[in-house]
Amino acid sequence: MGILRRIWGRQRRKERVRIRLPVLVETREGQVLKMWTLDLSESGLRMDITDSASLSDLTWGNRDVEVGIVVDEAQDPIQVLAEPIWTTRNEDGTLASGWMFGRFRGEGQGRLASFLRSYQSKHPAV
Repeated sequence: MGILRRIWGRQRRKERVRIRLPVLVETREGQVLKMWTLDLSESGLRMDITDSASLSDLTWGNRDVEVGIVVDEAQDPIQVLAEPIWTTRNEDGTLASGWMFGRFRGEGQGRLASFLRSYQSKHPAV
């Protein structure tokens, strides 16, 4: 019940930022797919799934998937284990999916928090 309460029963814990950033996911065959965020927070993201991929291409049937979020082209992507929570089909036939973050690798959580604070200070919500 805890996860359901986290998803539907409470207000969002972290503020979303509308931003388009590359998200990299490796398929079972070793191909790296590039998706794009629609919004991002410290606790998760919403992204478009390209029309050449399906959710199963990204998850391999697993609950947690390692994704790389590119916040700076000069640095390695932020690596985080994320879980797809919901998926919907857009009007154009592509998929959008919401993902909740689990465990970050290295300093990823701090890097993401710092990036979002900096971005929000330069792009205040309207």
